[in-house]
Amino acid sequence: MDASLIFAQSMSGLSRGMMLFLIASGLSLIFGVMNILNFAHATFWLIGAYCCYTFWFLMQDYNFALWISIPLAALTLAVIGWVIEVVLIRRVYNRDLPEQLLLTYAMVLVLGDLIKIVWGVDDKLIERPPLVADPVFIFGMPFDSYFIFVISVGLAVAIGLWWFLKKTRYGHIIRAAVFSREMVSALGIPIPRIYSGVFALGIFIAGLAGAVQAPVGSITLGMDMAVVIQAFCVVVIGGFGSLLGTFVAAIIVGEVYAFSILFWPQGALVLIFVVTAFILIIRPWGLFGAPTRA
Repeated sequence: MDASLIFAQSMSGLSRGMMLFLIASGLSLIFGVMNILNFAHATFWLIGAYCCYTFWFLMQDYNFALWISIPLAALTLAVIGWVIEVVLIRRVYNRDLPEQLLLTYAMVLVLGDLIKIVWGVDDKLIERPPLVADPVFIFGMPFDSYFIFVISVGLAVAIGLWWFLKKTRYGHIIRAAVFSREMVSALGIPIPRIYSGVFALGIFIAGLAGAVQAPVGSITLGMDMAVVIQAFCVVVIGGFGSLLGTFVAAIIVGEVYAFSILFWPQGALVLIFVVTAFILIIRPWGLFGAPTRA
């Protein structure tokens, strides 16, 4: 195996890892701040892909259609996330984990049927604009130019989340709420408003991930079920609530999958589960997680 093939496969694993990071970062953010395990997160990701298709379809005569459709889909999901948090999620803050999972799993079923009603059961396909239509060659190996865009978006979201949580006043309030909700409330800051913002942000990222994923292949029913397990593996490996852990774990899972496809295609998903089980054995709270949570 020559170096060019290894590099190309590494880039493929990095692009997959960045896509998993986009999906899992919102999931980890919501759990880390709100202590809500959102089983429907991947379904919001799928809705983001369908919304991107809808906006693209309305503007498909223009070369900029995809570049406008991606942020519009993400913003649409943010609004949907805010409404769902106010109407549903807010009711289970103080409930046990099984009740939270029951609610979010019910959302998977309801949203899945709504997808069929709104978009039908046929596959949807987005035509890529000329800028990312042709492959690029890296060390003589062809590489999908759109994956470079995926990697760029993943890195931009990682940096943006880090800056938001570490450098902004609202980010400091969110981090303080993780450790002591009572203290934040005593300062006159409404916790429900913070939670609504965090949930909307997490779903915004999920919608962005779905919109970015949409042009990679056809948009089909059931895509969310195929990706949700990998997203949970990323969060478990990295540690629930850890942005750095989610980023590192996503790259690990992406690279494991990419090289498994090269050497052992039938066992690609199996190896991801093996890595997850190994991390759980030696470090049950994940690579960058905490043993206990305040």
